[in-house]
Amino acid sequence: LRFPRPPFTIKFVTAGSRFGWRWCWCDRTGRVVSSCEVNWLDPEPGRESSDYEDYIVGIQGIESAINFYKGHHQLPTEEEYRRLCLEYNVEES
Repeated sequence: LRFPRPPFTIKFVTAGSRFGWRWCWCDRTGRVVSSCEVNWLDPEPGRESSDYEDYIVGIQGIESAINFYKGHHQLPTEEEYRRLCLEYNVEES
């Protein structure tokens, strides 16, 4: 069983007009393989906002890479990473 590498890259993200950043692990082409949760720099647009639909479409693509590190907004410590690997292995068995 292979686990994602630790997320040592910071990538900026946009969803509609919303802007944030996240820790991630990218492949050799720069594609995000796995990431931590997004640290948003501004609030979510309201449902009545003209930008809300663009935000929803954008957030779906961003959230698709949040799997192994779900719930983590910061780079996990070595201990947290090892615990995640153990939990992932148990869930996959």
